Amino acid sequence: MEPWRPSPRNPMDRIDPKTFRFQFPNLRYASGRKLCYLCFQVERDYFYYNDSDWGVFRNKVHPWAPCHAEQCFLSWFRDQYPYRDEDYNVTWFLSWSPCPTCAEEVVEFLEEYRNLTLSIFTSRLYYFWHPNYQEGLCKLWDAGVQLDIMSCDEFEYCWDNFVYHKGMRFQRRNLLKDYDFLAAKLQEILR
Repeated sequence: MEPWRPSPRNPMDRIDPKTFRFQFPNLRYASGRKLCYLCFQVERDYFYYNDSDWGVFRNKVHPWAPCHAEQCFLSWFRDQYPYRDEDYNVTWFLSWSPCPTCAEEVVEFLEEYRNLTLSIFTSRLYYFWHPNYQEGLCKLWDAGVQLDIMSCDEFEYCWDNFVYHKGMRFQRRNLLKDYDFLAAKLQEILR
């Protein structure tokens, strides 16, 4: 029997403002936030844009077969963009940094798609004190992934492009609470 694989699904267009404000703040420890959101943008080497080039994935929580947001994206991308000879620039805005398993899967994915560059802006570092989580981030970095903590600019970009804000203005209040700590910790991990 073939092992279970995440089935691609269509990404959400946008997320609710309350969800964004709860799930995305820079926090050292974020209790009660068990979901991971991945806002993405795919750009090709030419000026082509359609609705399938951006969206939001959220992890699927099934006791028998969890599917992290990164896995949902990778599965979806393989179906959407089967051509490995095109150039792609992919940007992720994550509420949590990738776990070691997802980091390994992303590295393998980048080996398949050698003409793809990936930038990851994460709001929080997932279990940053565990060596295997640190090693996963280092593997991504070594594979050429740009890694950074979301700053005010990235939060505002996400608000404008991935949140059903209904005309509400972006407010940075409480989003950058532990930014300095997380940015310094990420740099320490990647050294």
